[in-house]
Order: sequence, then C-alpha cells, then structure tokens
Amino acid sequence: MCTPMIGMMFNMLGAVAQAQGQKHAAASKAAEYEYQAKIDDNNRKVAEWKAADAKARGAKEEATHRVKVAALKGRQRSVLAASGVVVDSGSALDILGDTAFLGELDALTIRSNAEREAYEHKVDASNLTANAGMKRMGAKNSLIAGKIGATTSLLSGAGSMATKWYEYST
Repeated sequence: MCTPMIGMMFNMLGAVAQAQGQKHAAASKAAEYEYQAKIDDNNRKVAEWKAADAKARGAKEEATHRVKVAALKGRQRSVLAASGVVVDSGSALDILGDTAFLGELDALTIRSNAEREAYEHKVDASNLTANAGMKRMGAKNSLIAGKIGATTSLLSGAGSMATKWYEYST
C-alpha cells in the first residue's frame, strides 16, 4: 500500500525537478542572449565613433590637402614669374589651372573616401543594432519556451500520477 504512494510522490518530485531544470536552462540561455546583445550595443557605439572619426579625419586631410595645393600654386606662380613668364595667360595659366583642378579632384577624392569609410561604419552600427534586437527577442523566446516546457513537465507528471493513483485505487 505504501509503495505505490512513494512511487507517485517520486514521480511528481521528478516532474517538479524537471520543470525547475527547464526554467533554469531557459533563464541561463536568456541571460546569454542578453549578454550578447549588450556586446552588440557596445560594438555599435564603437562603430558610430569610428564613423565620426572617419569623417573628422577626412575633413582634416581634405583641408590639409587644399592648403598644400594652394602652396604649390603659389610656388608655381613665383617660379613662373621669376622666369619672366606672364602668369595670367597662356601656358602658365594652363599649368596653374591644371594644378587647381587636380588638387580639387584629389580633395574631393579624400572627402569621398572618408564618407565611404564612415558609411561602412554606420552600416556596421545598424547591423549590430539589428543583431542586438534579435538576441533580445531570442532571450524572451527562451524564457517563454522554458515556461512552456516546465508547464508541460508538470502536467505530464500530474497525468502520470493521476494514472497511477487510479490504478492504485481500483
């Protein structure tokens, strides 16, 4: 008479332990997802800083290049004028115009490269934001799955206990 009751009690205790195990495993997985999401959040911030840095470096490099081109044009004018060449017409004017054109082209290339680098970092930041969101969703889903698994274990244990109780009673 006592043996079936002990069996039912152990059966129910097993179901409760299994339910607790499922809840703890789900909570552990959720914590892992949250941790990974926080890492993605930090990496997003770094990517945004890199984007701002790329733009700032590009602007500085562009400005420095423009100053160098202006200095080059000044030296060209001086050399041409010292040689007795009229700098406001003919070949001298063409040389100065080409220097200005090529200098501006280089400055715009520097700007474009900096913008492209900044854009790549912004895309990285956006992807990291999306990844963090997916991981947070995974954390929520993991907790829900743990609750469902725990409930299923308890219901299964209760059903098994009810079956044994019925068999014991009859």
